[in-house]
Amino acid sequence: MSQSSKYEQGSVDPVTYRSALGNFVTGVTVVTTTLGGTPVGTTVSAFAALSLSPPLILVSLARKSETLAQIKRAGIFAVNVLSEGQREIAACFATSAGAGKFEGIEYENGQSGAPIIADVGASIECDLEDCFSGGDHEILVGLVRNATVEGDLAPLVYFRGNFSGLAGENAVV
Repeated sequence: MSQSSKYEQGSVDPVTYRSALGNFVTGVTVVTTTLGGTPVGTTVSAFAALSLSPPLILVSLARKSETLAQIKRAGIFAVNVLSEGQREIAACFATSAGAGKFEGIEYENGQSGAPIIADVGASIECDLEDCFSGGDHEILVGLVRNATVEGDLAPLVYFRGNFSGLAGENAVV
């Protein structure tokens, strides 16, 4: 099978497809890296554990993403698992504002040098292990080098186009 036929437009209606994907509740992360002292990051919901031994994760980023380009150059990245109170951070990093996204955001560089955002539920620092084509996205495989968990913070989730929590008046369920 050729590369072009592998990713031909399917017969599914694009609006229905996006709606179907929106019915899947996902956690919300901000994937970050730094190169030459300039931090970059983007909001990502396409994140998953891949392997426990060796510890591998995967994230999917749009081919046009500035963060993707920087990760490929730097060879490192961090996944910041956002907590419920970080809706504004998720929205900020979902824009294409470049390095300006970090203005007013409290963070420290982790062991890898990648930015770790303050008050996240967890952070996972990785070396870029591999990269695969996936349509209009690239799938990054990260070899986990460090992970932290910050207490019992409730996660931020994404459902039907909205950021939400798991409890309270804006709960998903």
